[in-house]
Amino acid sequence: MMHGITILKRGRIFVCTLLCCAVLGLELTAQYNYVDTNLVRRQINATQSDSVRSRLYGILAWEMRFSNQQKAVELADSMLLISSPSKEYVRLAEAYRVKGFVKVVNQDIEGCLQMYELGIQYAKKGKNKYYESAILNLIGGMHQDKGDYDKAIAFFLEAEKAAEESRSSEMIAFTANCMAEAYSDAGRPISFTRPFYEKALREVLPRENWQYAGMIHSNMAKEYMMANRPDSAMLETEASIGYLNKVKRKGYVYATCATDIGEMLTRLKAYKEAEQYLLEAYYILDSLKTKDNKLIVLSALSNLYVESGQYTKAIERGRTLLYLAGLYKSKIFLRNAYKVLSETAEKKGQKDSALLYYKAYKLWNDSIFNENKERTIANAESRMKQTLQAKENEQLKSSNTRLRNNSLLAAGVACILLLAALIIVLANRKIKQKNLVLETQKQLIEKQSAEKDILLREIHHRVKNNLQVVSSLLNLQAASISDQKAVDALMASQKRVKAISLIHQNLYAFDDLSTISFTSYVKELYQDLRQLYNKGNIELICTAATEQLEFDIERSVPLGLILNEVITNALKYAFEGREQGVIHISCSTEADGVLTIQVADNGIGLSIPFENHDSASLGFRIIRELTRQLKGTVSCEVNQGTCFIFRIPQHRLKA
Repeated sequence: MMHGITILKRGRIFVCTLLCCAVLGLELTAQYNYVDTNLVRRQINATQSDSVRSRLYGILAWEMRFSNQQKAVELADSMLLISSPSKEYVRLAEAYRVKGFVKVVNQDIEGCLQMYELGIQYAKKGKNKYYESAILNLIGGMHQDKGDYDKAIAFFLEAEKAAEESRSSEMIAFTANCMAEAYSDAGRPISFTRPFYEKALREVLPRENWQYAGMIHSNMAKEYMMANRPDSAMLETEASIGYLNKVKRKGYVYATCATDIGEMLTRLKAYKEAEQYLLEAYYILDSLKTKDNKLIVLSALSNLYVESGQYTKAIERGRTLLYLAGLYKSKIFLRNAYKVLSETAEKKGQKDSALLYYKAYKLWNDSIFNENKERTIANAESRMKQTLQAKENEQLKSSNTRLRNNSLLAAGVACILLLAALIIVLANRKIKQKNLVLETQKQLIEKQSAEKDILLREIHHRVKNNLQVVSSLLNLQAASISDQKAVDALMASQKRVKAISLIHQNLYAFDDLSTISFTSYVKELYQDLRQLYNKGNIELICTAATEQLEFDIERSVPLGLILNEVITNALKYAFEGREQGVIHISCSTEADGVLTIQVADNGIGLSIPFENHDSASLGFRIIRELTRQLKGTVSCEVNQGTCFIFRIPQHRLKA
């Protein structure tokens, strides 16, 4: 969202308003409530209770956080003045939440954190887990908007614990949605984040919170689209639209959902409908004076106009986005703005400008976000392991406590039976000594194991980064020469380096550092090659004998290069003159213990049999030599397409 400027990403404003209503005792109906500020002012003038007046100040201050920030701060200060003598800790927490929020909007991040920390302190004094979770979520959201997903997830984990302790349905739903978004931004797939979204839906649907339900479905739609699953994305988009059609009053949350829907429709090439939703969202946000939050919808509109060929509008929105992103120091949207301007300049034939903007885009994209995101995934997984270890330690402490109690009981009995007491004491000493030795050994083993995992992940990470550097150098070299054969050779080498790089990326991204998943690797490799050759209409079907079929690293590299050559050959030549086609990759185990991999297409077939191709074909030479290296065999059949069949001994493969 923003570089530490705002915490209003997607659903985070929902709980903030909900808190006001819940504390004031207002009726919480189906969705994001409209607050009649005139009615609140009349109630303030009519009440004789300082406590009630402080509560009313809180809701009025929150409603004025954008339109009149000075007045909002004055009302929060009045809350502090009224509630401090009576030690109404919840009201004090609410006041500091308002003051912190205003500081975020005005880019005072240090001041914001100070206010939020005070708010958490008073929430704890008031033993109010609901408010504690709410403010922790706001802090986590702020770090998420800065791109620091590691810190964001740490705060969301604390917020989740407080939400569960509060037993508040709306807070549990809110925290689950925030967790899903943070893990998604950190690179986790929809299969990992969907359970969090479903947990949130289970909490909001029974309360008919249509606006928030629409937001959750739009979040899932975006993730499905990023996973290249447009059918699932369309289903989630339709569900989101269905819920939003039930919303009567259209505020910030509605505008956020409308932005997500507009982005989905853009990717589905429904440009006219997409523009309607995005412009509606822009006007709502502009009327609410949300300032920096317009960056999301500006970015979405810019992309829409590029995709639909409206380059004049794309340039206008892109320059506005660049200006505002620089003003609010938003790294993410600076990157997006440069990307839009680069693509537009290229479409209009302005090569110098396109190259200049593209270099700026690559600078932001490569040096800031990719490495930070990869590091965050590893740190998040490490934190989850630490959390599980902490629970195990608590159980161990509890077990040790019971042992100590038993020892005391035995000592009491020993006072009566001196001989039995001596035996029990000696035995207890031996047990403690053994436990101490075992505990020391356990800690040493765990430390060594953790250090080994970290080193292995770092090695694979560095190898992957080095291979990416090699890939980039090959790309730059190709761009500087004019001989097409040389360019083709360099690009082929670049794809082979990329195939190896993907293997190391898979190795450090998951728990098992020694193997990679066959189906996951094939799908990632295919997506890269299909985009490179612009073959979006060629479908991949990948099946394996077992869901968790994995290869060790020694076999993964040659297998990856073989698959790279075969898929590349199919995409380049198999479908000439055809608009559609299918590449089917399967992996199965034969009765004789041999692993069989088949790569088949329904294309035009090889013009010369595979066995007759001479050694001048580098791709086929690579296929033959690497198959021989794996001590396997390769054959090729041509029948309504081409089918390569690899039979490889399984004695060094892991399944």
